[in-house]
Amino acid sequence: MDAVAARKARVAALMAQLDARLDTLCPPLGGRLTAAMHHALSTPGKRLRPLLLLLTAAQLGESAETALDAACAVEMVHAASLVLDDLPCMDDAAERRGQPSTHARFGEDVAVLTSIALLNLAYSLLVRANHLPATARLAMVEALSGAVGLEGLVAGQALDLHEPVASLADLREAHHRKTGVLFMAAVTLGGLIGGANATEHLALERFAAELGLAFQARDDVSDAGEVDSSGAGRATLISLLGHDGAVREADGRLTAAKRALASGGARLEPLGAYVDLLLGERRVTEAAS
Repeated sequence: MDAVAARKARVAALMAQLDARLDTLCPPLGGRLTAAMHHALSTPGKRLRPLLLLLTAAQLGESAETALDAACAVEMVHAASLVLDDLPCMDDAAERRGQPSTHARFGEDVAVLTSIALLNLAYSLLVRANHLPATARLAMVEALSGAVGLEGLVAGQALDLHEPVASLADLREAHHRKTGVLFMAAVTLGGLIGGANATEHLALERFAAELGLAFQARDDVSDAGEVDSSGAGRATLISLLGHDGAVREADGRLTAAKRALASGGARLEPLGAYVDLLLGERRVTEAAS
């Protein structure tokens, strides 16, 4: 088996572990709220954020089993943000990646409760990870909750709704808050589980920040040909830089992300090959968030 095939097999195995654990934590059978939580977590996607956490921890010498619940917690926060984003009072999306959005299938009331339940279950998973030191658990809760709040996902959605961006700097800030902060939380949690040193933690933060911008840039390029009246008047990298400029932005950010990994030392640098795999095969129609 060559190196690329081995990486693909490893990612597929991690995906299977994630899906199995998420099914255990939020089974498809049960009450309406549990079913809605399962629906929100089972929407087709790449599981990019939890995979980054698992791969980061693995590069630092920890097993997938040790990091699995933390990875599920990150995916729960991501799913909760999508449930809220899709609500009629937000982005008003009836579908998410070809499937009914949570509020479309279960109602707006259940969708709001689903998001709250997923957020609280995520934090609970981190607190209950008794195989990890208490200091690490506290730091993980702080990192993940911070990614949601006034410096993260909530702030990014508020920008989208009420402060339309026009400049490149503003757009990058919105992209960072809507995507980069959760990438940063994922690799930070992986670093905490793996016992990363200060140099490695700093490198992981820089890596994830650049990766988030690269991810959003690729999404703008992928979505350039789609017609969406709800996005009329919103600035994108295509509208600000043109197609070729947006492609250069994405490529440059990805290069910067790999350079950041290299600055963290030999243990982190191999993550770059997995970034190529995860982002390079991303479907054109996949949403950024």
